[in-house]
Order: sequence, then C-alpha cells, then structure tokens
Amino acid sequence: MHKPRGVLLSGPPGTGKTLIARTISEILNVKPKIVRGPEVFSRFLGESEEKIRSLFADARYDQEKFGENSKLHIIIFDELDSICKRRTQTDASTRDNVQDSITAQLLTELDGLEPINNILIIGTTNMVETIDPALLRPGRIDLVIDVPLPDDDARLHIFDICTKQLLQNGLMESDVDIQTIIQTTNGLTGSHIEKIVRLAIINAMRRDILSRGRLNITEEESEQLRVCNEDFKEALQKVLFAERTEL
Repeated sequence: MHKPRGVLLSGPPGTGKTLIARTISEILNVKPKIVRGPEVFSRFLGESEEKIRSLFADARYDQEKFGENSKLHIIIFDELDSICKRRTQTDASTRDNVQDSITAQLLTELDGLEPINNILIIGTTNMVETIDPALLRPGRIDLVIDVPLPDDDARLHIFDICTKQLLQNGLMESDVDIQTIIQTTNGLTGSHIEKIVRLAIINAMRRDILSRGRLNITEEESEQLRVCNEDFKEALQKVLFAERTEL
C-alpha cells in the first residue's frame, strides 16, 4: 500500500482545513511544525531557503540516527499556495525569484539524494490551481483531499458542537428554530456557524444588560441569561449581510 509523503487539503476558506491538519497530527501523536506563508520569506539572500532546510533538519537527523525506527515528523504548510506558486513561461521574467527558490528547496528536501522517509507534509489551500504542479507529482504531495462546504447534516453537527455548552448549562431557549438556521446557512462554512453562535450569545448578553439597566450583574443573574431564537436571527442576518458585502 502506498504511504503518502504529502497531503494537500483543498477547499474554500473557513472549512476547517487547518483544524483537520492539526487533528491528523493529534491522531498520529505527533507535535507538528506549523508554517504560515509569510513566515518563510526573507529579504536576505538565501535565508528563505535556509528556513525550509531547517524545517526538515530534525527529521533528517532522526532518520540518519535511527533509520526505519525513526519517529514520524509532520510539517503543516498553511496556505501552501502563498509559498509555492505555479511557475509558468509567461510570468517567469517578472516572478518573485524568492518563491522559485523556496519551491526548488522544498523539492530538494523531498527528492534529495537521500530522501527523508520519516516525514509527512500537510498543506492547506483554497487555490490548488495556483500551486506549482511539480509539488503535486507522485512521491511528493500527491494526495489531494477536497474539503468542501458543509452540507445540511454537517452544518447541523457543527451547530450542535458550538451550542453544546449552552444546552448543557440550560442557557438556550426552546424556541430556537434550529432547522431554519441550518437551511438558511446553506453555502456558509463552519467558521460562519461558529460566528453566528458567538454573536447570538453577545446579543443575549446585550439584551439582558439593557433590560436590567446596568452593566454589573451578579453571578446568579448571569445564570439566568438565555439565548433565544431572536438572538440567533439577528446574528444570522449580520453574518449573511457581511458575507454579501464581501462578495
């Protein structure tokens, strides 16, 4: 069975790709190195390539010392497309040479004279078509997994997770129309749903403060706070409006 050396999680922003990458690391019981695009860039000659080499240094050392018994190493490249953009003949003259060098160095680490076999690369992207195809060839980051927008069942599951503590503590009113919320959030991401729940709680707190006419409330009064359907409706409208504005 082919064991992938690299996995690319591809999907729209907010679909939980980075969370999935972290979860994979947790399942494999490995503390990952997490690299965000801008972190590897440097204005000093050769420093960006050195940063890439240093990411692989521990894995290379362990492989040389322990061979097949070496422990697994994981590197997560968040927004891989910002680091290793596609090289084309049309933009070769104007392309940032630093990005070319970073891509070349990453390929060298993956394909060197003594390839590192104790490492798993996990990349995330929402623009897979812009990544240099050389990285996606067999033996490199060759397993591409689509992370789509959540369907109705997935959005309901996310909503249940986000409201679990509210329900456990009896802080959510029974009038909350969960089915309408799920239907109305079609096309939104898990991040959007999390934001809706967070805003609904803020709406409930604001309403409670206004009804009491004071900012300071006792612990007993705070336990009486309830998030109702109107709080969710207002939160949903804010998120939908913000989403339309950004388009």
